[in-house]
Amino acid sequence: MDNYFNTSKKEFCNGCGTCALKCPKRAITMQEDKEGFLYPFIDKEKCIDCGLCQKVCSNFNENVENANAYIAINKNKDELRIASSGGMFYALAKFTIENNGIVFGVTYDENLIAVHKYASTLEDCKQFCGSKYVRSDLKNTYREAEEFLKQGKIVLYTGTACQISGLKKYLVKEYDNLILCDILCHANPSPKVFKLYKNNLEIKYSKKIKDIKFRSKENGWRNQTPIIEFFDNTKIEENSYFNAFVKEMINRPSCYSCVFASKSRITDFTIADFWGIENIRPNLNSKEGISLLTVNSINGEKIFEKIKSDMYVEAVNIDIAARYNHFHNVNVHKNRDRFFSELSNDTINESNIINKLNKYTKVSLIKRVYRKSKRVLKKIIKKH
Repeated sequence: MDNYFNTSKKEFCNGCGTCALKCPKRAITMQEDKEGFLYPFIDKEKCIDCGLCQKVCSNFNENVENANAYIAINKNKDELRIASSGGMFYALAKFTIENNGIVFGVTYDENLIAVHKYASTLEDCKQFCGSKYVRSDLKNTYREAEEFLKQGKIVLYTGTACQISGLKKYLVKEYDNLILCDILCHANPSPKVFKLYKNNLEIKYSKKIKDIKFRSKENGWRNQTPIIEFFDNTKIEENSYFNAFVKEMINRPSCYSCVFASKSRITDFTIADFWGIENIRPNLNSKEGISLLTVNSINGEKIFEKIKSDMYVEAVNIDIAARYNHFHNVNVHKNRDRFFSELSNDTINESNIINKLNKYTKVSLIKRVYRKSKRVLKKIIKKH
């Protein structure tokens, strides 16, 4: 079966790093390419051609399709408010912590780099709430999760489907005390682009960034705008990076042919914003957010029965939900190659990246006119 090791094609590597962790001779290291994504590099002098790297490659979907889909909203308003959508992560984290477990999620470190880490208290789990639209550094969390599992601790591990696939390959055996939850992923944007973007903002405003909230609910769940907060407590709205991300221009090559972008889920739970809810349940209105939750396993069903009393839940046809949400691959932006070519030769740098992001994602006048005409026409049709 095709993989990165026998083809060298970047579309076959999601960057999980399991191959490097499992290599018996430590012959593999994960190294950043010119686009800012990590790929395995093999030291030929250390390699013994055992083939284990190909066996543990995680870029394959197990193709299990037994998910039950739900509209889901956390009943606790405080918990709902700190979440990006309907507060499902916090509900799962709460269940885990109350059972003396450990929760793994993504937060920012002191340098505003997205990293995976673990928490053993609900208060510490709050740092994992909110979307971080950049590929996270997994650090040593696969090994840490394995240690806790062997101790008999319940472990909730959250991340993108490809990251969780990497964990499953790393662990080899199945654990009854492991809960897996993936975020229905749009794509993984470049950490290098994110770093230059942050630097550009700090240069422009001559102050350090304290926090970036990509999915702030300050303007409501449906009208979320990225909020940049500086250490002097001032805030600005800035969406050039976020816009390039959602328009598919700065994403990892494997994301455009993602094997996990389907209704076949490899986890116990999948959580996402329930986009398109107005077409399915037009009378259901929540300014604080609505989640799409899929329960994908027997283990997931058992846990769901224990926590669903804390949520408003309503079953929904997964095929209908899939029409509006990312159970499919995204298309490559027409300017992606041009953008990354300039990034690779340093034409794009920390002094101009925001201008370049805006330039290459700008919608042409013809398209803007067409889209506006379409919206006007829809309103006219509705009135009649």
